[in-house]
Amino acid sequence: MKFKFTYWSIKHIGVMCLALAVSNASGQLSQDSVTLSGIDKLGIIRSTDTVPLLRQSSGLSFANLLPGASGIHVTESGVIASAPLLMMRGINSINLQSAPLIFVDGLPVRYNRSQRPFLSTYEPTRFGFLNTNDIQDIAVINNPEQLALLGGRGANGALYLVTERGELGGTKIDFTARAGYMRNNYKIERMNAQEFKSYLWDYMLENGATEAQLTANPIFDPSIAMYNQNTDWVRMIEQPARYNDFHLKLKGGFGEANYMFSIGHTLKGETLLESDFNRTTMRFNLDYRVSQRFDITNNLSYANTGSSYHEQGYNWSIHPWYAAATKAPFMAQYAYNNEGLRTNLLEDVDILGKSNPWALVKNMRNKNEENRVDGSISGKYLLTKNTFLNTGLSVSYYNISENQYRPALGIVADKHRIRQNANRKSSEFTLIWNSYLRKYGQIADNVKYDAQFGAWIERYEDKSLYARKINAGTDDYETLAQGTVDSASNSKFITNLTRFYAASNFDFFNRVSLSANIGTDGSSNFGRKGRWTLYGGADLKVDVLDRKSDQQLTIRAGWGRSGNSDVRGYYHYDLYYAVRYFGYGGVYLGNIANEDIMPEITTSYNVGLNIALWKNRFHLGVDYYKKNTNSLITSKNYPIELGLDPQFENNGKISSQGWEFDLSALVVQNKHFQWQLTANLATLKNDVLSLSNGDAIRTIDNTTGIARAGERIGSFYGYKVLGVFRSIDDVDLKKSDGTNYLPGDYIIEDLNNDGKINEQDRQIIGNPLPKYFGGVLNAFKYNRWGLDILWTYAMGHDIYNRFKQQMHVMNDYSNQSPDVSRRWRSEMEPGSGLSRAVYGDPSNNGAMSDLWVEDGSYMRLKNVTLNYDVPFKSRKTIKGLQVYITGENLVTITSYSGADPEVISSTDVLLRGIDFGGTPLPKAVILGLKLSL
Repeated sequence: MKFKFTYWSIKHIGVMCLALAVSNASGQLSQDSVTLSGIDKLGIIRSTDTVPLLRQSSGLSFANLLPGASGIHVTESGVIASAPLLMMRGINSINLQSAPLIFVDGLPVRYNRSQRPFLSTYEPTRFGFLNTNDIQDIAVINNPEQLALLGGRGANGALYLVTERGELGGTKIDFTARAGYMRNNYKIERMNAQEFKSYLWDYMLENGATEAQLTANPIFDPSIAMYNQNTDWVRMIEQPARYNDFHLKLKGGFGEANYMFSIGHTLKGETLLESDFNRTTMRFNLDYRVSQRFDITNNLSYANTGSSYHEQGYNWSIHPWYAAATKAPFMAQYAYNNEGLRTNLLEDVDILGKSNPWALVKNMRNKNEENRVDGSISGKYLLTKNTFLNTGLSVSYYNISENQYRPALGIVADKHRIRQNANRKSSEFTLIWNSYLRKYGQIADNVKYDAQFGAWIERYEDKSLYARKINAGTDDYETLAQGTVDSASNSKFITNLTRFYAASNFDFFNRVSLSANIGTDGSSNFGRKGRWTLYGGADLKVDVLDRKSDQQLTIRAGWGRSGNSDVRGYYHYDLYYAVRYFGYGGVYLGNIANEDIMPEITTSYNVGLNIALWKNRFHLGVDYYKKNTNSLITSKNYPIELGLDPQFENNGKISSQGWEFDLSALVVQNKHFQWQLTANLATLKNDVLSLSNGDAIRTIDNTTGIARAGERIGSFYGYKVLGVFRSIDDVDLKKSDGTNYLPGDYIIEDLNNDGKINEQDRQIIGNPLPKYFGGVLNAFKYNRWGLDILWTYAMGHDIYNRFKQQMHVMNDYSNQSPDVSRRWRSEMEPGSGLSRAVYGDPSNNGAMSDLWVEDGSYMRLKNVTLNYDVPFKSRKTIKGLQVYITGENLVTITSYSGADPEVISSTDVLLRGIDFGGTPLPKAVILGLKLSL
């Protein structure tokens, strides 16, 4: 195992300003489960436990508060403002969204964006608008019966986020702020200037150059200064990043009104130069009692966010880390004149065809700006003592402006595009009316009931406009005013949803609880035959022991039918698509209307038990779940002569199953000292059961994922390497074009024994989904001191190290890993397993193979927080003051050779776990305090 850690010296901490940070009185994590009741504007989740939150974190999204929480797997990235990957009880779709649905005070928000990333893999978070300081609780909803109440949006699970509200007792003021210092140890194994120049000499010789030609080549001339530098390109584009967060919250109540108002500002940098995120948020929540029978609840929020970022995916020509790792260290940052003197002008693309990393981070710009307004009002009217009517209206508007500026100086051209300016403006609008009638009471002395009937009507609309101009006259124009139109497009999508449902809960003899629901969704995403779908579920809980006793034993079982209706594209219509035909515009029939298409249906089962002992000081929860998704939406290919795109139809099955264990124990509790232990473990087995239309295969940058019946979903699909052909006599295979391999080429396993290597010889070589994951928290408290230590882990999954493969492929004049010195050179110098070095890679030795699949298991010291509650003799003015220091991501135990075992490559379920060399999670120190008045 490899042990990665960062040592923080006293001087690093000493230069930091004491900052202010949100924290709760018990320390870093919310230790107690809180019950949501009456806050959920859906009127669906009547009671559920919330999860502990990583409160004292530099995370920008609510998802950054969840690592280590039970019931959800979180994968984070160090790329600024990127969306963490969330997974609840496996993946249940191939072509539709697989992330859970998020509700913020009852307003549904899709976790992933509708539009494709502006860069190759970068997925900005949609939840930068929600200040994490405003979040009161988060509930993880994976109960089958509750998910059934979400109908066609419950298949992937759900998260309910509740913001803080006012309370009676006068105005209370909380001022929190925090400042942090972040650093990355981004070590990339590469040759130094002299090693690379020696390798380059040999490489050119091996590819046909003569010694005379190399001697005349200026890059090998020791007298030319511009080719005799010693530049550390990687270190040049790194930076220590700063983090600042300030938040002011006023909450209180008087008479019949409770209110909460907050305003906050956040600024966070990335450890890659010129990458940052800033956010300003405002929120006002008001609860008002009009009369003894009528209550009104209002929520209003506004947020403005902006971010600057860089390409860190498979577009290698503009990937700063890759450019820095592979650019010749003997090259110079600035240009030299004819007299051999350095100028102040930036060096252009070098003689080896590589971009200038400094130009990529300083001159190329990618920026986002987002604005979001959310508002809701709901009224609750008490009809009788046990009956009330709730009705609400919610409105949300969100827009984002994305801009990219790509100059020519120092950056490799994108084919014929010398300079580029691109802009996309997108917006989303949601309008929801939700009403329900609820009645509760007793049928008999020992039988209680709670019944509810509701209706939900929703309209959602998104649209975007994109344009790109190229080849402006100079690099001075950073707008669309100059250049030639290269591409332009617009899109608009509208969907309407109507839902009716009925739900009830019965409690018998204070021992048995039975919940059930039934509902139907009508979605405009489907045709006449598939528009309306029936959903429902049931849940049974039996308390074996008296609920009032100090020990508890609860047995539960649940079933639910939910769905995934997130289909975009109007596949129930005949669709004509624009096409360019011999210089003219035209259209073709790309989709034939499918009236039968319907939502994907997921049937979930859950059995479990809870054990509580010693006055709830010890708690153990065990659950087994199984989810079967039928009517999987897949693509059916037709003969090319028909001119049809792949057609969507319901034809496939996926299964996920596993165990979930939750343990909490108050190990020690006395007058001065307390030790609380919380731990969880989840297992996952996620298989494709059937695909009548055959394998689903997707590829990015020569890296392929597959869904195949009988295999785990999203498996890596490539070749298995058996070795290297040592001599011409060993070559017994042909390439796909029928020509022979050569000595030094990889020996690929010939699966069908036809003597030829082609796509038919690909096989499953790994899987990115973990078999086990979870977290362990130890929370200590001694008088006014608190210490929280959180470990997170994931095991049993693979990573495809694409970045490492690029550092070994030897197909151009890029700097490479020092390992390439042990490549195959001749029969007498066979090397230690790497192929020959050949320009252009004619034998496709850089194809996806098991050589670059690594175990991605890790255990990470995610968060360590030491806090202190400052005592005051009088609390008339200052109600409380807490100061703390937090360390994040300080230790990672892993055998993975890449920069970080937490890898995000794509939200596509078939393209996960590919490491393109993005910014790893930084090590951080945060200082802060919370002042209460």
